[in-house]
Amino acid sequence: MRIFQTNEVNVTENKKHYGTPEWGHKILRVVSDEHLIGSALPVQPKNINHIKMDDLEYEHESLNFEGWRYQLGFALDDDSFYLFYKKPINLTK
Repeated sequence: MRIFQTNEVNVTENKKHYGTPEWGHKILRVVSDEHLIGSALPVQPKNINHIKMDDLEYEHESLNFEGWRYQLGFALDDDSFYLFYKKPINLTK
């Protein structure tokens, strides 16, 4: 009679269950001139950051460093455009 040893591991016991991330969202309104920062918006999102065009590169690098990832850009008016960022803010189990 032969006895075989195996290193088989019960796969179901070793599976890790990861929670679904909850996403945070950030919108930047980019304007070419500072006087446009306070002007009325056609849409009033909850959290919107106003920045000047000259500061865009610095702001983008800062957001990437903090874990924010660019998703899309869009325009709602003739004086500015908007950049949408998101990042996972926590894991729910």
